[in-house]
Amino acid sequence: MSSIDSIILEALEQVQPSADDVKKLTEIANETLKRVKQSITSKVVDVIIGGSFAKGTWINDDVDIDIFVKFDTSVDDDQFRKLGQLIGWESLRGFDPYVRFSDHPYVEAVIEGVRVNVVPCYDVAIGKWKSAADRSPFHTKYMNDHLDEEKRNHIRLLKRFLKSTGTYGADIATGGLSGYVAEILILKYGSCTKVLNVISSMGPKDNVISIYNRSENKFNFSSPLIIIDPIDHKRNLGAAISAVTLGKLILSARFFLAKPSVDFFCNPKKTIQKYWQFNGNLLVLEFKYENRSPDVLRGQLKKSAIAISKQLELAAFKVFRITCVTDEKGSAAFGYLLESTTLSTYAQKIGPKVLMKKETDNFITENQEESLLSWIDNEMRVRSVTRRRVTDAKEFLEFLLTFKIDSIGITKGLIEDIRRSFQICSGNDLTTSDIIMEAVTDLLTSDQGLL
Repeated sequence: MSSIDSIILEALEQVQPSADDVKKLTEIANETLKRVKQSITSKVVDVIIGGSFAKGTWINDDVDIDIFVKFDTSVDDDQFRKLGQLIGWESLRGFDPYVRFSDHPYVEAVIEGVRVNVVPCYDVAIGKWKSAADRSPFHTKYMNDHLDEEKRNHIRLLKRFLKSTGTYGADIATGGLSGYVAEILILKYGSCTKVLNVISSMGPKDNVISIYNRSENKFNFSSPLIIIDPIDHKRNLGAAISAVTLGKLILSARFFLAKPSVDFFCNPKKTIQKYWQFNGNLLVLEFKYENRSPDVLRGQLKKSAIAISKQLELAAFKVFRITCVTDEKGSAAFGYLLESTTLSTYAQKIGPKVLMKKETDNFITENQEESLLSWIDNEMRVRSVTRRRVTDAKEFLEFLLTFKIDSIGITKGLIEDIRRSFQICSGNDLTTSDIIMEAVTDLLTSDQGLL
């Protein structure tokens, strides 16, 4: 037996659910199903259990029980949303339910440590989709028709590998592989090891994956990895997978195959690399926010963190890496690893060659007032030296958030939160709050295997 095979066997033992786990989840699922059926209206055609629990592909530390409420197609979009939430609230009453969002709202609660979702969808024929959730019952049936117990365990194993390498989850913040994508990959290639072999050897022209061997990109999908949904060939399951995540997954697969270890199937460990070495390169913005759906929040955080990064770059602060983190309890932070948090007093501007008369005249005119020194270099270009208006990243960000916050690309939903409560830390004044240290840890942790 090879070292990879022995590692896989060891890891498989860890991901298989116990009889007690199965019993607990089954009881919660059946009780919730009963509650939902007691809350439905005449507009509901059926109520079914779906998702990874129904398919038998769940893992202990990431299991949802999804209850799909199937509405008659005569229900309009406004009724669909209102009735879906009403049934969700009523059936999960007593468990502190809250609204989450995908393409439309649904209601979630945590029951005995398990997330339970009540999700509205339409009772449609395959291909006649009216809402994004309409495909999910078909996904469940497709997998249950094609999976055996061995493949289910390898799906669990692949999910664990993805979680360990930080590549699991199709949310905006992660940009990773969904549970359904993991199921498709195992169904296509047969085992976790075979999937990792395919991923590790992926080349520029190997980015289309289909159960039915449709290797052409006939719909011109434009994502780093294209995965055709077997029940909807016009849908790319890889649309949410970012280039960063795909690159991380490819390298992780290579590292595992080169040096197999059960650590690749354990919870990831983050260790800050040489913290004080980067003391003058860290900038962290911490703030409090009003409660909202985690799905909405993460999208707002990511967009706003990138917007601030662009402003820093425009002011000549070179940004190496960015992160946004939240405890989902009201605290969030944006972190930036910079080339330096301070800039030199003077900056050089390089103009056109003097043979380009119009461009040279414009350059001289535009820089005349600010230029402290100008000359012609060996390439016949005009060069000048100016004094920078901004030299400290912390002071610059404080200025932006105090006077320009409405016009720098921060999402409207976060502007008042940040304006009301922001704190900026850099260098020696980095505080040790949990959320700031989480941002710092993200910035100073290498991807698995790269060090």
